[in-house]
Amino acid sequence: MTRVLSIFLFIAISMVATWFITERMKAPEDSMVGLYESHAKACMNYWTTDTSFRDTVSMQAQAMKLYDQGEYPLALEAFQRFEPEAKDEALYNLYMGICYLKCDFANMAIVHFTEASDLFKKFEMIQLSKWYLAMAHLKAGQEKEAVENLQSIIAVNGPQRYKSEEILKEINVASNPIQGFILAFKD
Repeated sequence: MTRVLSIFLFIAISMVATWFITERMKAPEDSMVGLYESHAKACMNYWTTDTSFRDTVSMQAQAMKLYDQGEYPLALEAFQRFEPEAKDEALYNLYMGICYLKCDFANMAIVHFTEASDLFKKFEMIQLSKWYLAMAHLKAGQEKEAVENLQSIIAVNGPQRYKSEEILKEINVASNPIQGFILAFKD
């Protein structure tokens, strides 16, 4: 009986050690990219679906049509071909940032999301920009900046508060494998 117990204990310790070592050998940004991929979704079209938007043939309308179809590289190219009016600059930066993010240019996305959050006047849109800014930081492997943005959304009770709390828990588990191991057996 003691032999079976010692074999079982040895296997359990080996499994924990293997898991611990493989998690430690990962680059920190790998777990952040995984968090981005599981939580990032494209933003709905606030721009050309607005009832006051009448233009259907401009480059802006074509860019948003491509965006709506999920053709982010082509939408990005179309966005780069027109200059937005001052009133549209915040939305322009938001959608440019999303396109850059979907095309794996996280650092360029960060620039546009920062600009969008500075330009928006409506609370919901500012928080939406900060949400995507946090997603871009996750994709870029910048945990500290992502955490700061997620915490700022929670602090002001933004619309993405619950998702932000969920991601912060996942970041905490990813950065503390022992706690993650304990939580896995707790459930």
